[in-house]
Amino acid sequence: MLLVWILIFSSLGSIGAVLTATAFLLVREPIQKFLIPCLISFASGTLLTAALLGLIPHALEHLTPRIALLTVLVGIFLFFILEKTIIWRHCHDMECEAHRTVGPMIIIGDAFHNAVDGLVIAGSFLISIPIGVAAAISVIAHEIPQEIGDFALLLHSGYSKRKALILNLLSSISTIPVAFLAYFALDIMQTVIPYVMAISAASFLYIALTDIYPELHSKVGFKDELRELIMMILGSGVIIVLLQFH
Repeated sequence: MLLVWILIFSSLGSIGAVLTATAFLLVREPIQKFLIPCLISFASGTLLTAALLGLIPHALEHLTPRIALLTVLVGIFLFFILEKTIIWRHCHDMECEAHRTVGPMIIIGDAFHNAVDGLVIAGSFLISIPIGVAAAISVIAHEIPQEIGDFALLLHSGYSKRKALILNLLSSISTIPVAFLAYFALDIMQTVIPYVMAISAASFLYIALTDIYPELHSKVGFKDELRELIMMILGSGVIIVLLQFH
């Protein structure tokens, strides 16, 4: 039954996010411009809360604070290196440096990123279903804006809508086999799970603080800032409620 939960939410986090992003691009542009910042703000709240109240506390139950936080620190350095080497960037601005790279590099980076998401989802569900759902929602929340950006980038780079959709689906599918394999591997090696949680927390913190927050700060105006704050609190609240069942 646990494997079914993992496969369902890893599918929602990969294929579901791509299809939602594709459908989202059919919405009128003014509505897109309003909803995308809301989605990004919501994602920042879920990512930070899942990392700080869900993943790191669980890691601390099995590791000393020094080892757990050192693992988080190493994870942040690791994701920085990965971002620099494979252009793994979740930029939502069509003019950013990452979106000036060729399409194949974006697909490769996205496939690796989705594979990490599969590991995060599987490891979280092995702790408990509520933590698994919380982590999966955090993954989905930041995947949708990212996939919207990637899909738009491929169209901007000259790909047809059909080819862009196929490439995005192919890169997103990596979540599912990795989650499937991680379920069996982590089930055997239970001692690895706290380290996986710490690394997963590092990825959530890195995405929220280096990618999403600069994007939010680009908007100036009381209404924009208030809407962002409300969506961040809403995202955080959803995760807090889920974690109450753990």
